[in-house]
Amino acid sequence: MKTIVLFSRCELANLYGRISEKLSSEHTVIHIAFSDVEKRILEKKYNIKKVINFSAEITKLHLNESVNLDYCKLIDEVIIEQSLGRFNLNSAIQYDRTFQYQSLDASLILCQIYYKFWSQLIEHEKVDFVVHEPTSLFLNQISALICKKNNAKYLTQILVYGQDEFNFITVSGDDCRFDKILNSKSRSGIKDKKFDNAIKFLTDFRGDFNTFVDSYNKNRSFGTLLSNTVKSIGKYIKYSTKLKMTEFTELDHIEYYHYRDFSLLSSLKNDWGQYFLLNYDTFDESLNYFYYPMHLEPEAVVLYWGDGIYKDQIKLIENIAAQLPPGHYLYVKDHPHAGAYRSVDDYKKLRSIPNIKLLNPSVQGKKVILKSKGVITINGTSGFEALLLNKQVYVFGNSFYDSCERVNKIEHIREFRSVVYSNYQNVYQDDDALIGFVSDFLSSSHRGFTDYFIDYVKRVGIDEEKNAVMVSQELLEYFSHSNQSD
Repeated sequence: MKTIVLFSRCELANLYGRISEKLSSEHTVIHIAFSDVEKRILEKKYNIKKVINFSAEITKLHLNESVNLDYCKLIDEVIIEQSLGRFNLNSAIQYDRTFQYQSLDASLILCQIYYKFWSQLIEHEKVDFVVHEPTSLFLNQISALICKKNNAKYLTQILVYGQDEFNFITVSGDDCRFDKILNSKSRSGIKDKKFDNAIKFLTDFRGDFNTFVDSYNKNRSFGTLLSNTVKSIGKYIKYSTKLKMTEFTELDHIEYYHYRDFSLLSSLKNDWGQYFLLNYDTFDESLNYFYYPMHLEPEAVVLYWGDGIYKDQIKLIENIAAQLPPGHYLYVKDHPHAGAYRSVDDYKKLRSIPNIKLLNPSVQGKKVILKSKGVITINGTSGFEALLLNKQVYVFGNSFYDSCERVNKIEHIREFRSVVYSNYQNVYQDDDALIGFVSDFLSSSHRGFTDYFIDYVKRVGIDEEKNAVMVSQELLEYFSHSNQSD
């Protein structure tokens, strides 16, 4: 019997609440609710008797807390050691966007109490697994690192392509380490069903160009622009009122960031600027080109899974374009889930570079990948798609597929040119080197839908009860075969 912590924040409460009873039948399950909101959902909707209120516990710890530099040095050492040098305390603070309006002392105090909370819980309860979203803030990054320190695992479920309608894999939440593939004993001698499954998966993937979610409307109307303007003004009034009427403390840094970071002027400038000034290039597959699909920001994949190095994607794209072979373009496209949401100045800067072409977010990414010379990404799903389509893949961050021998892991931007020049003309003609990886990937993937954020569950039309049965069964199987020392 293992001890599992389910950390419910926002919509995850509805997934973890549903799978709780099934997991509890075989393991000890500890529920942590981020705030009163999630606690009420777990208790009233899912009849879970004992729920730890994270925010309430943090408040208690904060009462008598002051900056202790010796303790901060200890935290710094743990972060450096357990992240294998990817982060230290200052960089961990810097890449938590909700700390940006806090003083250094306030940030250090928050780091101290988050460290104390997770250390006490994981060590006292002898936790085997913490299940939560990718590390997107210091409060969950430090949880993941303390898990490593105590030979436990911080698990994140990410939705992937698979043999079923929806599949997920479990990865280490702080660095996207896919332990099942990395620890695969051998990829030789794949026969029979596994081989057939891998071939079928590749064939199906290469024949299907439907997108999972395509919420961007390329035909933005003037009426929509006016509607968005009214919404932005309403949002500004609401947020300004909240900031004036509420006495935020340093413990409210996440909520404060939510209200403080919105700028009406920037919102209007971007909406109107994109409508009147932003023009997209036509996708021409006959060009010699590479493809960079832009990541959503600010998100874990750019910050923590990208080791905090490539936070400025615009600068990264400029550097990539500058190092491409002569006569080659770089197609750049925003994520279709969000459309063009950045500063209009970012898009103007990209379009000013001669060998960069900016595509409409609604253009299907797989079609861009298909004729490309390669895909360049920090760690996005498009890199995995390119791998399956026998394209060159260059990744700057940590991804679940970078253990495949065909993936070019770029440790520093200065290495990029030499790596690209040495292999961009190589064309993969067969799937021999890919079959083993795909077979491992399929064997390590699980049935179920786990993307419980921004209403994806409703938008996709998931039967949550049936989905909970699948997810819990798959997690139980994972727990039963997992070795924390892997």
